[in-house]
Amino acid sequence: MDFDGLAADPEDVISDGLDGGYRSRTEALREVLRDPAESPADRFLACVALTRWGDPDGYEAVIRAAGAPERVAWRGASYDRFLGQDDTFGVLADAVGQSVDMVEVRGTAAQRMRAAEALLSIADQVPFGRRISALLSWDLVAASLDTVQTAVSRGTTRLGAQPPSYDLGLQLALMIRAAHRIAPEWAEDAGARLRAAHPGGRALRELPTGGVEGRGSARSAVTMPGDGGGVR
Repeated sequence: MDFDGLAADPEDVISDGLDGGYRSRTEALREVLRDPAESPADRFLACVALTRWGDPDGYEAVIRAAGAPERVAWRGASYDRFLGQDDTFGVLADAVGQSVDMVEVRGTAAQRMRAAEALLSIADQVPFGRRISALLSWDLVAASLDTVQTAVSRGTTRLGAQPPSYDLGLQLALMIRAAHRIAPEWAEDAGARLRAAHPGGRALRELPTGGVEGRGSARSAVTMPGDGGGVR
């Protein structure tokens, strides 16, 4: 439902909320998010909306979900039909990343940082696809560098042992490329180890080579704080 009580696309409702409409919907969405009797899909959409609006309850829900991704009631509420995979956490990554335009007015920059780090910590466990790029602005990677490095190390080991059905190699390559701006020596070593794990063509095109970013590293037109542009 939109802010006038009419049927509407959830993305339109979220967009309308960015102009201040979130104030009239926040408490109702918080109740939906907390209520286990609500449908998983409705709770997920409430989480996405609150997170995109820079709401502390949304960020905390993301952090809890990342703490136990396999037990989240609304896991699978969003599905990428093109790739044929769950993209629940990818949608949350977009919401956290894009909410940068709300945190100053909401006073929730620290919560956003924690939510981003929580998602990055499970990048070796769940599918994000290219949506993980929403979490790879310079400021978020710099603040979460240890977490990024740990997830990449675990993910590379997983690829070499038993690759998952989704493109984990691409996710890891995007993280390595983003970290190259901050820790180039680590990134080059991590890239070499990922190549040895045979991550797939899409991943190989993203990896930094010879001290420069990968071929897929055209800078985003969206400027993020502390960075000339996000990673796409």
